[in-house]
Amino acid sequence: MTVAVQIGIAVVNSAGKILVGRRALDVPLPGLAEFPGGKCEVDETPRSCAVRECQEETGLIIIPREHLATIEHSYLHGDVELHFWSCGLSPDLPDHATPAHPFRWISYEELASLQFPEANREVLAQLLNRQ
Repeated sequence: MTVAVQIGIAVVNSAGKILVGRRALDVPLPGLAEFPGGKCEVDETPRSCAVRECQEETGLIIIPREHLATIEHSYLHGDVELHFWSCGLSPDLPDHATPAHPFRWISYEELASLQFPEANREVLAQLLNRQ
């Protein structure tokens, strides 16, 4: 039995917009939309991982607010356990602070039109139902 890879994911909301990027073409699930996040390091909590990965990927400092969901999913490339955290920007950053490419701020309407990895479906439904 394989052990699921632990992944921390930051769902960052600022002034009614959500931070979303696009997966590179040389990684699993290429070209799909994604929230900032990545693999947890040894002895790192998924919450801390979401904060670290968001800063590494976008250059933005965030504050975790609420655990949204933990989703286990099996992809062809392996098993993952995704830990989604609702986050806000650090108070010293302006609303919609400019993230590093390929991340950008989008509306909830646009969020509904993007194609995300299958394991994101439940959290996307939560986000869209809150609007």
